[in-house]
Amino acid sequence: MNKLNLTAFLAIIALILTPQVYAASHDADHGNMNHEMTAGHDMAMDHGDNGFGMKIHTSVQDGYTIEYRLIDMKEKLKGMPQMKDTHHLMVFVKDPHGAHVNNAKVGYLIEEEGSGATQKKMAMGMNNGFGADVTLNKGHHYKIKAKMLAGEKMLMDEFKYMGGDH
Repeated sequence: MNKLNLTAFLAIIALILTPQVYAASHDADHGNMNHEMTAGHDMAMDHGDNGFGMKIHTSVQDGYTIEYRLIDMKEKLKGMPQMKDTHHLMVFVKDPHGAHVNNAKVGYLIEEEGSGATQKKMAMGMNNGFGADVTLNKGHHYKIKAKMLAGEKMLMDEFKYMGGDH
């Protein structure tokens, strides 16, 4: 992807996500947190799309809450030139006190089960989370691994996902 296409893509992402920033920060300020989470366990999928995509997994690691959301880029960018990647994978990390972790390095390793194909992606910080473009084809099974380095704290998480399962 050349610089012009990358800049245009990032501008589109910013336009998609910007209207939701107030709502997300408003919820966070009022402690709108799901207290049904248990350490290391998956929660039911949230089929609502709040502009940050649909929730596909939540876990707790060492007191840090890690929430993954998936934005279907082909759906969001209908009528735009087709992109190689199909989705934008976001991860939101909250410390044990419920504050967003905004200063971290986040990377994904996505392994397609069966074919063994892998994707390694470095996520970019945006809107209290970290996101990267990924390809998750409908009906394919994936193991998604995330590594987050926030200061001295290293968090590692993984879960299985079936493409199109949302």
